[in-house]
Amino acid sequence: MATPLTNGIRLLSLFGTSLLPLFGHSYGPAAKLTAAPGDNPVACTACHAGTLNSGPGSVAILMRGGPVYIPGVKQRISVRVADPNQQRWGFELTARLKSSPESGQAGQLVPVDNFTQVICEDNTPTPCSSGVSFVQHTSAGTRNGTRGGATFQFDWFPPTTDVGPVTLYAAGNAANGNGTNAGDLIYTTSLELNSAIPAAPAVPAGNVISAATYTAGPVAANSWMTIYGTNLGVTTRAWDESDFINGGMPVALDGVSVLLNGSTAPRRATVGFVSPNQVNFLLPSDVNPATVQVQVRNPAGISAQVPITVQATAPQLLTVDGRAAVAFHANGTAVANATPATPGETISLYCTGCGATTPPLIPSQVPVQAAPVATLPTVTIAGAAAAVSSTTVVPASPGVYEVKVQVPASAANGDLPTIIQLGTFSSASVLVTVQK
Repeated sequence: MATPLTNGIRLLSLFGTSLLPLFGHSYGPAAKLTAAPGDNPVACTACHAGTLNSGPGSVAILMRGGPVYIPGVKQRISVRVADPNQQRWGFELTARLKSSPESGQAGQLVPVDNFTQVICEDNTPTPCSSGVSFVQHTSAGTRNGTRGGATFQFDWFPPTTDVGPVTLYAAGNAANGNGTNAGDLIYTTSLELNSAIPAAPAVPAGNVISAATYTAGPVAANSWMTIYGTNLGVTTRAWDESDFINGGMPVALDGVSVLLNGSTAPRRATVGFVSPNQVNFLLPSDVNPATVQVQVRNPAGISAQVPITVQATAPQLLTVDGRAAVAFHANGTAVANATPATPGETISLYCTGCGATTPPLIPSQVPVQAAPVATLPTVTIAGAAAAVSSTTVVPASPGVYEVKVQVPASAANGDLPTIIQLGTFSSASVLVTVQK
């Protein structure tokens, strides 16, 4: 006897399976709904009622290094779907060769969390036997109840050679979360990427310097350093949250890394900023005092070695403009001309290169606690001793130490020269504004 279920199966069989992709699901849309050439031109409105791009929201493709790709170098891509009135979110993106926009797959899309997945154009999971692929939301990724917008992240491995321009096509679904397709709004966008081909980097002798003072000289473990040169990278950007994995700091940004050769096996430093002419890096917290050779590597080659002298401690106070110290009152407001420190007040100064802590830092991991330094530094303000109550690493701020210091009661008014010292090493002088 026929049942409602078997009747339903028979009914679907009359139409084949072509109807199935027309229904949207929280666990991900069908393939080919990005409005790219060869895809359904109405994108996700094939399932969700309405007109494309008719609401107050948007979908955006975000590239940290700008609209370029470096052949063979993994890039993190974000898709932001936003609408002030909606509360559930979805998307689909594909990467196509501009020379073959309908069928030219450009590189490989890879999920980085349970918010996204990748499917083939025949709606099967990867790896794809042929055709193009799509990265899209999962059920967890829809984040029902999240007002205003949501961001999806995934990795893209571009082609290993220069294939000319690549276009990313994306559709975003800003849904109302009512469990039906009614009332949802669909937005589309595209972004063209051009190839950026690195050249071999060059770093002149003496161009590896303190990031705090912008001068050469001895440095210590857990110090921020700056490299100046040519052809160091092809993008310009600082690290962001997506560069950190399980609290581990990045050792490369957009294919640029810093190699350290000393008394032990070569290792890579943490990289915090890259550009064609500048790289900022953090010396590991456990690097031993020695002469260390520094090199920059990118996909095109490696620079000549530049030596730096690493010692146990070499503190340098951080500044906001090369002169004024980064300093804060106890209430969190900055010490500045309009809000000066007062004699007898305890303020916080910030520095790099204060050396070992107790317990020791975990190399290449973001600090999670305010571990004190093994040896307290001394501080002078206008030549007078300023009592130091504590010096600790700053949680979630790699390479930065907080020094709590009391402004001498005898301090005069004005911008006063301030120096920190550990052992026999004294920092460059910076200014702290004091007013009675």
